[in-house]
Amino acid sequence: MDIANFTWAENSNGRLVHIDNVPRGLECDCICPCCREKVLARHGEVRSHGFAHQSKIRKANLKICYAVTLYKLAEQIIQNRKRIKAPTYYGIFKDKDFEFVDVQIDGQYERSDKQPDVIAIGKDGKKYLIEFIFNNKVQHKQPIDYKNMNCLEIDISEQNLDGLEQFLLESVECRRWLNNEEYFSNIEHCYAANNKEVRLVIESECSSCHYHTHDCAVIKDRVPIIIENNGMRYRLCKTDYLMNRIKEKEEIDRIRKEKLKLYKKQKEEEKVKKQFCNTSNYQSNRQELKTDMFEKSCLNCEMNLAWANKNGFANCGIYKRLNISQDTLPEQALKCNYFKLKTGR
Repeated sequence: MDIANFTWAENSNGRLVHIDNVPRGLECDCICPCCREKVLARHGEVRSHGFAHQSKIRKANLKICYAVTLYKLAEQIIQNRKRIKAPTYYGIFKDKDFEFVDVQIDGQYERSDKQPDVIAIGKDGKKYLIEFIFNNKVQHKQPIDYKNMNCLEIDISEQNLDGLEQFLLESVECRRWLNNEEYFSNIEHCYAANNKEVRLVIESECSSCHYHTHDCAVIKDRVPIIIENNGMRYRLCKTDYLMNRIKEKEEIDRIRKEKLKLYKKQKEEEKVKKQFCNTSNYQSNRQELKTDMFEKSCLNCEMNLAWANKNGFANCGIYKRLNISQDTLPEQALKCNYFKLKTGR
């Protein structure tokens, strides 16, 4: 904050006026808006161009006087111009110019604990509170209870009187939304309009979530976005999205496994078919192969000793030559070169 030049002071009507618009010296009829001391206007080429406190012995704290002047000028600018440049809302809603139909300053809200610097009514009929802050606060007020309201905070600590209007009306720097009920209530709809699934979840509840990881919320600059509203902190939860992705992946894996299983079955069938076709039984079993060769079973094979068949197993008459178990599984026929369908079947 540059306190070298007081280019604004308060006139007899309680309005801040610029040094270029008042008479020289004490004829300006102006005072310091902070300490209420008379100031004189210097329009000189020799001395600095600006207002100076008249007293030489009082030794007013010029830093505080400048800050109060800056603060009151900020109020007056918004009241006169009836607009403000508002910043983005957590990167979700873009910055925009807010225009007002009515602006009150130095007023008191419905309750004594709500005393914002500016109370403005937008063209949409909604009420907006604006609070100016400094490195060291100079306004003697109780903290604003901004819950369930739209409240914008602007830090003017590093501004100067001559550049303040441009800063307030054209810049989005050094300001943030303390609360914005309209934006907050439309976050999920905004993401849904862009085909994205998010839910606002209280941050304290996130740790108990099964999917709680660094990537379970919307990320900006490598950290989760934290939305502050009505004194609570929220995350933009993506667990529904993640769960859908997990389900999609599981479905893809299931389909892939089914295809792989089918492929293996087809390859096995081709192998069995090839083996079957190379045996002397091919001609006699050609009709069976043509219909449904893969339903063949050792139980229907001429080699099966029917008298020894029990418990659903087949007892192959040549099991010793084949080096297979005496209690043969029925599906052994699928890969047996000696299978021959019993006559009459």
